[in-house]
Amino acid sequence: MRGHPSFAKEGNIPAFKIAHYRDFLDGRSRLHVRVHLRRLEGMSGKFRNRLSIAASYFRHKALLSGGPIEISLESTAKCNLYCPMCPRSFYTFDNENMDLDVYRRIIQDCKDYVEFVWPYGIGEPMIHPSIFEMIRITREAGIRTGMSTNATLLDDRRADMLFDCGLDYVIFAFDGATKVTYEKYRDGATFEKTRENILNFLNKKLERKSPVYVVLQMVLLKENAHETDLYKKLWSIPGVDEIRFKRDETQIDGLKIPDNELKGQRRNPCHYLWRGPLYVRYDGVAYPCCYMWKEPPIGDLKKQSMMEIWNSEGMVNLRKAHLKGDLSQYPACQTCQAARPSLMSLYGSLMLDSLTVRKAVPALEKLARFYNIGVFEKG
Repeated sequence: MRGHPSFAKEGNIPAFKIAHYRDFLDGRSRLHVRVHLRRLEGMSGKFRNRLSIAASYFRHKALLSGGPIEISLESTAKCNLYCPMCPRSFYTFDNENMDLDVYRRIIQDCKDYVEFVWPYGIGEPMIHPSIFEMIRITREAGIRTGMSTNATLLDDRRADMLFDCGLDYVIFAFDGATKVTYEKYRDGATFEKTRENILNFLNKKLERKSPVYVVLQMVLLKENAHETDLYKKLWSIPGVDEIRFKRDETQIDGLKIPDNELKGQRRNPCHYLWRGPLYVRYDGVAYPCCYMWKEPPIGDLKKQSMMEIWNSEGMVNLRKAHLKGDLSQYPACQTCQAARPSLMSLYGSLMLDSLTVRKAVPALEKLARFYNIGVFEKG
């Protein structure tokens, strides 16, 4: 790959391992090898962090010694589509991008414990002019990256750049198996053009023998829920690693599937408050999770460190409320439609690395939907 920086400093990695990896540099990306070396050095620390978070969760500790395992960094709040099931359809968000220096500082602050970064939020990440540099910065820090994109801007040039920057995991949000349904839910997009973009990306993946994990995702809504079989036929092709039918988490009247809303309070404390992803807005302002964007923020990463925010008074009090089972002061948590994993699933999500967890999520959802296996809390 052209333009990658020279081999990085190896730190405490034994010399024989460095020599071993250098022997295999021919035909490989120096970036990917450097990232692998960095991971060897940092793996034990991140694993210890994960164990610390797991112990805190199961011991009902609200003040944590470990940092978040995942974070979401809103690279941009801009979007080029008008999807009716998106919060943008009923709430006005700032039309701004995250500054690259802010992004870089956040990554440097949390690189010792964060395992996975989502460089996207309420907007379409491909809009940010530096999205590929953001992913590269994250990878060079030894952190895995994943993002969701509507793929409308994924032309040939951007597809190559997405491979070159080292993305690990990508969700293509394609919410319909037919032109009519897709263009209803992805207002502003064209079925044929977006599919062509994705097919081109998949062909490049196969040609490059790239390990990037590709998920084709359809949010299940009132007028596309009957298209699951057709959707599987449409996307059961080489290069697609998983097809995901995601539960609708916005539950907007007229769009939602009737009688599909989660009722009552979750039985277990929300795992997002222990493992993440912590949600960071484009301007560095932080929220407990992406579902609490209308609630008061818990800090500002332009003024505070990640750990200061992670153990801020607001975050600790929210964890305590979940541990007590009293969410009366947190209406967003009372009505939250996010997944509610069973204790066994929670245990797995805290024991396994984040990329493995992300790869497993669609398969676990299928087990719950089609085989009634207890992956999630029972209603």
